[in-house]
Amino acid sequence: MIVRGHVIAAAALGLCLPLCVAGVSEARQEVVAAASDAPARSAVLESFPPAFFAPFQPNTALDMVERIPGFTLRGGEDDERGFGVADTNFLINGRRPSTKSQSAEDLLSRIPVGTVARIEILDGDSLDLPGLSGQVVNIVARAVDLSGQWRYAARFEEGAQPQLFEGEITLSGTRGDLAFALTLESGQFRLSEDSTETFRDGAGVLIEDRTEDIFFDSETPSANLNLTWTPKDGPYADHVANLNVSGELDNENSQIRESFIALDPSRTSGSSVADNGEDEVQFELGGDYSLPLSLPGILGGLDGRLKLIGLTGLEDGTERTVFVNRLDGRTPATTVFDEEYREGESIARAEYSFPLGTRHDMQASVEYAFNFLEATTRFETDLIAPIVDDVRVEEDRFNLLLTDSWQVSPDLSVQLSLGGEYSSLQVVDPRSEARNFLRPKGFAAVSYALSDRYALRARAERSVGQLNFGTFVNSRNLTENLVTAGNDQIKPSQSWELSAEFERIDDRLLSGRIRPFLELIEDPIDRVLIDNRFEGPGNLDSALRYGVEANATLLFDTLGVPGLRLEARGEIGDSEIEDPLTGLDRQINSNTEYSYSLFTRYDIPDTDFALFAQAENSESSPFFRLDDIRIVDVRGGAYLSAGLIHKDLFGMQFEIVGTNLLDNVVVQQRNRFLGPDRRLGPLTRVERFERIRGPRLSLVLSDTF
Repeated sequence: MIVRGHVIAAAALGLCLPLCVAGVSEARQEVVAAASDAPARSAVLESFPPAFFAPFQPNTALDMVERIPGFTLRGGEDDERGFGVADTNFLINGRRPSTKSQSAEDLLSRIPVGTVARIEILDGDSLDLPGLSGQVVNIVARAVDLSGQWRYAARFEEGAQPQLFEGEITLSGTRGDLAFALTLESGQFRLSEDSTETFRDGAGVLIEDRTEDIFFDSETPSANLNLTWTPKDGPYADHVANLNVSGELDNENSQIRESFIALDPSRTSGSSVADNGEDEVQFELGGDYSLPLSLPGILGGLDGRLKLIGLTGLEDGTERTVFVNRLDGRTPATTVFDEEYREGESIARAEYSFPLGTRHDMQASVEYAFNFLEATTRFETDLIAPIVDDVRVEEDRFNLLLTDSWQVSPDLSVQLSLGGEYSSLQVVDPRSEARNFLRPKGFAAVSYALSDRYALRARAERSVGQLNFGTFVNSRNLTENLVTAGNDQIKPSQSWELSAEFERIDDRLLSGRIRPFLELIEDPIDRVLIDNRFEGPGNLDSALRYGVEANATLLFDTLGVPGLRLEARGEIGDSEIEDPLTGLDRQINSNTEYSYSLFTRYDIPDTDFALFAQAENSESSPFFRLDDIRIVDVRGGAYLSAGLIHKDLFGMQFEIVGTNLLDNVVVQQRNRFLGPDRRLGPLTRVERFERIRGPRLSLVLSDTF
């Protein structure tokens, strides 16, 4: 089955490789004048020339996008299988990147500022790219012979080893019709936390005091190569091909040391150490090839554009946790949990876009994705023989979508999409019957410009969720003595997602949007009892999520304080699901109740200096297991950071930042019940900890060349 999936993806890539190239980064090339690749002018809401960003002296396209009033970049590394509809809100030269391992920040940070001709804000609903809605940023980049950018960061925190090996360098350029970008990156992250913890019995009597020290260290070196082929003349003048190759090594190590003093005669004092290590290798090869294609005889003849996409990716890793518990007067007890895993994905996708009239486009897409996960877990203690579990999960997915994008008038655009998804999901080892799902999906989106500054949008979508293959694998948390069983009968959720949006665009004063949303979920995944023994993920009947999210940018230039800006983002949400034990309504596990971020920056006029500060905070609903309830809170006010930027330090940009300046305290409370049923078992223990992470100082140097 592994070979079959890779062969299919390779076949799609094979259509590109005879012409040498296919892939992702389209930032270092001239804009191709193909109608399907370049957005229609009517879709452009606002255009920002490089001069708009000059006061900030940016180094990359990411620095520029982060300064666009009222815009929030969306598009992290995609955890969903397949490509499907677009889930990002950025384009590069009018095209959607064909990669999954690279985030929006990764891609935009590799585009040197000198190659950016302009940045456009587009109306996503007016484009012929399914899934795009609201504001979409388009980076219009031009070709240059050779350019690059680099960044280096050093970070310091009390109690932790300094981070001295974090940085990246990108070299990009063109040779004839071929553009390239090579990025080498060294990622590093270290932290330490101190914690005090108390255990109380069901009556609230203190029975144990604990102290805890936590150390975490990760190293993530990576490399990425992007190639783009855009012939300017000859028989292939309207063709575009791309190739993306990326690889990453992840090494993570953490240690938790605990000391506990028993205050109750029934308990014993002692200490424990939990060492966890994970090593992972990631690899991705992706490509696309687009060309004009006429289909005579169909609807009177279609003059459209075909895009073929292929991708294959693999993750291979091991994880090991060793937990040693030392009770006073007893022999230390050792528990070990090991996991080896291998996860892969192969995708073949075809998109055909064609016009139905002036400002009226249609796209038909078909996609096949093959995914698999194979994992071996091993649990052993000093007292019992090792318990070994082997699991292999495979899924075949087919998607078919037909999308109609229509600019009805200069002020009104409509996008309709209709299709379906078929998936065959099977746990191959231990073998179970394959389960097949055929489900409709699609959306309707409307955008109406009330004026040059104001717009209204509405969207209704029928979506199909995707399962995390980890839900099929048994897992254990040794430090908290938790067992989570895998469930081979779990099924993907479905939902209706409804939203409306009111937007204001103004690059001189106030920009922003407010978006209420509602999500009606079928077959939501929660915690259930499996085989009447262990807790694990399972489906419930229905759930509900709703809330409001908003952002705003206020520029003070026209208010008498040039160079000052304030950005605000926030969300308020609630949810409802029927608890599988009590039958009473409660919130969905770990649902966002509120979050906010306030950012201000002051570029001091007639100087190379800028000051900035950011305050942010969030709170989520409790996490309900069958035998406990976990509540996480943050005390000490917002998470505050502040810094100074020198925009021309010997030609480089220098940034000094202090984070966690208020010494926030994370508080978690865990209410534990006797047995696997909160309804029947009494409250036996309340565990509460307060975890402190100290302030951090960061020094960042960056430049272009």
